[in-house]
Amino acid sequence: MKDQFTIGQMSKLYDIPVKTLRYYDEIGLFTPYHTDGVTGYRYYRAEQFQQLDMISFLKDLGVPLKEIKQKLEHSTLDQFLHTLEKYEETTRRKMNELQTTHRHLTQKIQQLQLVKTTERGPMLSSLPKRSIWKEERSFSSLGDMEVLLREIKKTVNHMTPIMVGSVGLFVSPDHISGEEAFAYDGLYILLEDAESGYDTLPEGTYATVYSVEDRRKDSFYYNELVKFVSGLGLETEGPLYTRQIVDSFISHMRDERLIEYQIKVRD
Repeated sequence: MKDQFTIGQMSKLYDIPVKTLRYYDEIGLFTPYHTDGVTGYRYYRAEQFQQLDMISFLKDLGVPLKEIKQKLEHSTLDQFLHTLEKYEETTRRKMNELQTTHRHLTQKIQQLQLVKTTERGPMLSSLPKRSIWKEERSFSSLGDMEVLLREIKKTVNHMTPIMVGSVGLFVSPDHISGEEAFAYDGLYILLEDAESGYDTLPEGTYATVYSVEDRRKDSFYYNELVKFVSGLGLETEGPLYTRQIVDSFISHMRDERLIEYQIKVRD
């Protein structure tokens, strides 16, 4: 009959796998108009198209199949409106999350593109005030730092993803020794979407140098920055800030890995 459609035809019309249509039949969500008792072939009528349209629409919104089945079996206008309003809010929240993700991606791309043309320094830069999450806690191992990051991830992840380039360490000049390994005073995370009330790196002039070495040589680069600033007749103040911008995960090329060392110049 012209107004009958096989399950294969329905699959092509709706771009829904045959397996999915069979599952809809099994759970009683969308049953064929007729099933041949001998062949087992399923047949659908044109009158059922609107029902499958609604199922597909609600499923795309994220409504569970069990809830869709309940709506199809019994629903009032107010109940259906409530469902749409609930998932409208869910959709709006997902859109906001996607916009935030897109913004983070754009900022990360810009950061890595800038790395390709960044001078290694040392150099002076005028930087704006930067919002940070600051955790003052002495530690000397990568393991200690990673445990701490996991603890604060839930708090800051909506403002910035915790990843290479956003996480840094700081240490007071008084605690910098000639040894390659020493305890840091804490860590900081650059916040891309910070609200008020968080710590900040003050605006001003900063001395910066970049290292492409695998190992951290904080003492060496701190002394290099102090010597550079002193040579200009200026003084440094505050802690040394250091963060890995490009690591072995981002690039396997040793000469592309980058660590930033930065310290504020006294006004």
